[in-house]
Amino acid sequence: MIHREFSFISTLLAAACCAPGAWAAYDDVGVGARATGMGNAFTAVADDVYSVYYNPAGLGVLDRGQLATTYSKLFMGLSDGSNLQNSFLAFAQPLEQGKKGTCALAWNYFTLDGLYRETSVYGAYGRQIFPERAPSGLFAGAAVKYLSRGVGSVPAADNAFNDAGAADQGPDPVLQKGGKSNFDFDIGLLYRLKPRFTMGLDVQHLFEPDIAISDSDNDPLGRNIKLGAAYQTGWAAFSSDLQFLKAPDRAIDRVLTLAAEKWLPTLMYGAFGVRGSVGFGDRDYRQLTAGVSYRIHCLQVDYGFTIPLGTVAGTAGTHRMGLTFRFGRPRGAEPRFSEAILENMRELAGAGAPEFRAQAEDIALYKRTAQSGFLRQAREDSSAARFAEARSKLSQALEINPNDAAIARSLERMTLAASLFPELPDFRTDAAEAALYEGILDYAAGRDLSALKKLAYAQVLSPSDERIEKLLQALEAGAGLARAPSLPAPGPAPTLGREKVAAAALALMEVALRDGDYDKVLRLAQQALDAAPESVLAHKRMATAFYAKKDYPMALRSLQLAHKLETEPEAKRTLKSYIDALISLMDRAVRESRPSFEKPPKAAASPTEMQRMYEAGVDLYAQGRLGEAASMFRKILDMAPDNSSAKRALQRIQADGFQGGAR
Repeated sequence: MIHREFSFISTLLAAACCAPGAWAAYDDVGVGARATGMGNAFTAVADDVYSVYYNPAGLGVLDRGQLATTYSKLFMGLSDGSNLQNSFLAFAQPLEQGKKGTCALAWNYFTLDGLYRETSVYGAYGRQIFPERAPSGLFAGAAVKYLSRGVGSVPAADNAFNDAGAADQGPDPVLQKGGKSNFDFDIGLLYRLKPRFTMGLDVQHLFEPDIAISDSDNDPLGRNIKLGAAYQTGWAAFSSDLQFLKAPDRAIDRVLTLAAEKWLPTLMYGAFGVRGSVGFGDRDYRQLTAGVSYRIHCLQVDYGFTIPLGTVAGTAGTHRMGLTFRFGRPRGAEPRFSEAILENMRELAGAGAPEFRAQAEDIALYKRTAQSGFLRQAREDSSAARFAEARSKLSQALEINPNDAAIARSLERMTLAASLFPELPDFRTDAAEAALYEGILDYAAGRDLSALKKLAYAQVLSPSDERIEKLLQALEAGAGLARAPSLPAPGPAPTLGREKVAAAALALMEVALRDGDYDKVLRLAQQALDAAPESVLAHKRMATAFYAKKDYPMALRSLQLAHKLETEPEAKRTLKSYIDALISLMDRAVRESRPSFEKPPKAAASPTEMQRMYEAGVDLYAQGRLGEAASMFRKILDMAPDNSSAKRALQRIQADGFQGGAR
């Protein structure tokens, strides 16, 4: 018997699937309209959910959930009328916005009419290997696949042929069995040499599973190796793939593909994308591809077209349509889009054109929004003690405005801190990490004296950690400070002494205050006072917590105790002003039995005040508070109906999906 797939299907597929070499099961015909529009030169790009297929390491760059689906009609118009179709569905979910990697599931289905079908189910994971090296770094990923293929019910199944080609009038053992299932594995690497230049490696069918349908046959699925490189500017991406594909005859076929992609973003109407590629390789393989996309908010629509030149003749090519949905907000804005908008607007108007000023205002608004987004994320990462991530976001914010000296100073300090302490996972429960956390935040913000004290606390609590001493020395050298004799000096610390107990309680107290856990602040402040009754800081933090809980008498008492113990004249005067203000507040609360009278209406705002309102609206927009931002811009328009900047900003907010009333 011939223990192989029946010949007419193999012949048909060999003609239809134009990869180099003879056709093989699970042939790489590609998925996704965007990636195939780039000729599958996606190994080093790998920046969306389709990475689950092209390079699972690319999942590590995702920072929000994505759902994608693509439907393909392969090699339409073949003379035999065959109907080749491919469907793909994938979902990727980053863990903690990608900080702990991304998990993905996918389903890929290929069918030839009702005669033959292949199904692949993917489970994949990818993440960054060395996050402290962001924005450059190494990403790795793997995909485990469940493969299933089979043939439909055909008359040939009951009419087998022997090796001489004669019909035996008996059942064919392969066609009677009908299918075969296997497990398969892919692995990938993605290396970001620079923020714009990446290299990728993808290995498909790592262990070459035996996919022969017949139990007595042997048909290993050939291992494919793909090497890619990509360079992305602010407006385009250039990529290349060199593929080494193992054919069924075990020969290695080489395919080189060169691709380019350009996005044309607009502030109001989404982004348009165009792309194309040329590919050539062994066995007369030549191919051209093209594609277009439209993206607005969380939705992206893609179309891809592929035409073979050197293999299959008489075909109208392969056509693909894809939809991609993105969930939630990205961790930060993308500076390359602001650059692209800038370039596209410059193409529309010269410096002397009437529209140039309006375009410049739009660019300034977008760049300010993008920078504010990065700075907001840097603050969030810092607050969560993810200092390597914060450094990355500060770096991206500085790329937008390289002349911002304040960001440059913060980045320089955060870079040093992150090189020593990329992350402090236990800063809410570990006293040493809590003190270190507070010290690093003060150091990055330029509060050198406070940072020095808190880092000294951390050294008392963890004297064996040499990294703290390095940070202290850098702080002293950069700020021209020296640890006072009253501060803990390097060396052995008391194990259970009062000083160490007080330092631990004060460190954890600062973290609890930042988290707004005022009951915990009061508890830790009392622990510090039990160990060190003269602690001014503990009394001040108790005052803050009592005030937040609206217990004004206890807040006043704590302020008065802090004032009594304080020895520095300037700090003493500040505490006295707090005491006077709190007494005034308490007296007014006693006197007033009704809400305070309404304030007289304000006079018309000056141009300076309107500019401040405009900047406040931009800040609210950058924080995602669309309703408040829209309200601010409407106030400007109430005072100055012709203010073009406020009008365009309000239109942008409405385009982002906020419909809280239109002007």
